[in-house]
Amino acid sequence: MTTAKKTTTKKTTAVKKTAVKAAAKKTTAAKTTSAKKTAGKKTAVKKAVVNKTAATVQKAPAKKAAPKKEAFSNSVKTAAEILFQLRAQNLQLIDLRGVSDTSDFMIIATCESEAQMQAILDELSKEFKHQGLQHRTEYKPGINMRWAVFDAGFDLMIQLFEETKREELAFDKLYSDAKIVDLEEKNFVKTKAKKAKVEDELI
Repeated sequence: MTTAKKTTTKKTTAVKKTAVKAAAKKTTAAKTTSAKKTAGKKTAVKKAVVNKTAATVQKAPAKKAAPKKEAFSNSVKTAAEILFQLRAQNLQLIDLRGVSDTSDFMIIATCESEAQMQAILDELSKEFKHQGLQHRTEYKPGINMRWAVFDAGFDLMIQLFEETKREELAFDKLYSDAKIVDLEEKNFVKTKAKKAKVEDELI
């Protein structure tokens, strides 16, 4: 009887140990499977994020190219530089091509005094002559000169006005069918030092 009981006890213990080992294996396998699933999910999430990022980069709109600067003739550049240096105001370039046969372009500008107008005309004549550019001045020197014309041939004509005379003649309305561009000093005067030198000569 005692021997039988010992044998039964040993078998029971062996069965329990086997069951515990099997349960431990199942638990380990379950943990491994769970870990793999979690790792798989993380990988899938990472791929999804990468794909979304790539799609966003592809859909990003292309940057627009900067507009090209207006190309001006040598006559226009020379005249505009002198006008800005000698403090003419409200410079406008009127494109007369296809609108008038007088010239291809016209610059209109405002002067504050007759002395300023005279100085601009003299400087234009001097510089155009130096560069061998065609030119002719039309003005009547004297008291209360309100309007003067510098004719650079078929390429350019420059109209200088005292402010009220400019408003009276309204060239911008007269040539409303033409393209009119407001000229900016930064596009024609290269250095402030040069402008300051010219201004000192006027004082």
